[in-house]
Amino acid sequence: MDTSSTDPVHGAEAERWGGWSWREASRGEHYRTCSYCGCIHPDDLAAETDWRAEWADRKYGYPHKFYVTLANRRPEQRFITGATTGTPTGLVGTTWIRADEVPDDVNTDGWRDLAGTYEWVSIGTRPTHHAKFYTVHLADPALGHEARDRIQSVSGLRLRFEDGRVWWEPYA
Repeated sequence: MDTSSTDPVHGAEAERWGGWSWREASRGEHYRTCSYCGCIHPDDLAAETDWRAEWADRKYGYPHKFYVTLANRRPEQRFITGATTGTPTGLVGTTWIRADEVPDDVNTDGWRDLAGTYEWVSIGTRPTHHAKFYTVHLADPALGHEARDRIQSVSGLRLRFEDGRVWWEPYA
């Protein structure tokens, strides 16, 4: 993968789209995400105590992404778990309410205008959050050594980004 450009993380592609930045936590998640790729912030991932990397395929020729499951720090928080414009059918065990009657304590982040777009919504809790981590964020010069080392040790791979190339080896 060629990572050469003035942006060592997302390269020229992100620059063409105005760059990238870290978004504050939203949608009931407790971690920041990249505005370009949606990746969990490396510092936030490194601070988690119980996760393991579930590697994605190597469609770019190197281990470019893994997924993690993180405990929800507010498991009692209710979220919208589904929505439909027509009469909901076929989902056994799911309770639906009218979109214009969603209680105030339900997190609706990430859903467009509920009452204007959807007719019915389902509500539930999430014991966990699912996040993704793009390894190219390890190339960020602003990332501290401790966070980089923790992510590499837990994920099981040490990655190096130099001169537009990626090298990796088992973490030892």
